[in-house]
Amino acid sequence: MASVLGNPAALGQIYNISGDRYVTFDGLAKACAVAAGQRADQVQLVHYNPKSFDFGKRKAFPLRGQHFFADIQKAQADLKWQPQFDLVTGLQDSFQKDYLAQGRDRIDIDFSMDDQILQALKIMD
Repeated sequence: MASVLGNPAALGQIYNISGDRYVTFDGLAKACAVAAGQRADQVQLVHYNPKSFDFGKRKAFPLRGQHFFADIQKAQADLKWQPQFDLVTGLQDSFQKDYLAQGRDRIDIDFSMDDQILQALKIMD
């Protein structure tokens, strides 16, 4: 953010700021598990078609149905910026300093929509 200030090359530009490696949505979910101290190979990923469900006004977790790519080369060139974290390290930092620090791990979460999806797919125990 500081590299944008007073930088004429950054005027009116949009930059992707992430790591230097691409990751799939499945890979992102597994990286989140690792960042939270779990094993990636223990994560059970469930894919479903959101158009097959009527959630009313509620929305299911917003992963896109198609992949997209965020390239950081423009930020590297214009801003002389380099990532300081890899994906897992950045997620671990956010998990510790944001999620846990704010006590979000102690908040009750409504998983009823997840249960609805899993039940429809017959995945629940």
